[in-house]
Amino acid sequence: MQREIISIREATLNDYHDVYEWLYYSDFSDLLNRVQGITPDLIPTFEGFKNEYYPYFFDGSAKEKGQSFMIKLNDKTVGHISYTSFHALEGITEFDIWLKGLEYTGKGIGTKAIELLAAKMFEKGYSTIIIRPSKENIRAIKAYKKAGFKECELILKDYYKPEFIDLYGDGDCGKDNDLFLVLKNNTLYSINH
Repeated sequence: MQREIISIREATLNDYHDVYEWLYYSDFSDLLNRVQGITPDLIPTFEGFKNEYYPYFFDGSAKEKGQSFMIKLNDKTVGHISYTSFHALEGITEFDIWLKGLEYTGKGIGTKAIELLAAKMFEKGYSTIIIRPSKENIRAIKAYKKAGFKECELILKDYYKPEFIDLYGDGDCGKDNDLFLVLKNNTLYSINH
């Protein structure tokens, strides 16, 4: 029996449309769309998706602003994870993650992908990683906590640049509908993960 190996690789422009499809049209999408108030008639077009996930996430041309990675299970691509820093204070980045389909949930894939990307970000000098899942996304919250994230009170000025507070203050799920989780760098994290 082959041992399952979870890894991440930098995304490319060839991954762009797949990532969009997984977010809005997979069997994993129902919960994500519902908690963000996205009904079938409100699903963004691919061009609209590009206005949130700019091409630099997929071509690596602005890594200081953010970048996407593909999650791999052995040789198969099974999800997407990204960091975004352009809107956050110095030393802080925000993660976003989704998998290709429900068949990949509950297997530790998301947790491992988060650990892998967190280690990369800490090595780059980031001190704090934030993530804001819907309070309803119990599986995701469990994975994030397993990766070391802790629930914290969200004080916007402590994490976001002033000019982005109005735009990102309510999170993807609306005011009071998300859970604010934080992972702080410590040397043990990088060594043990």
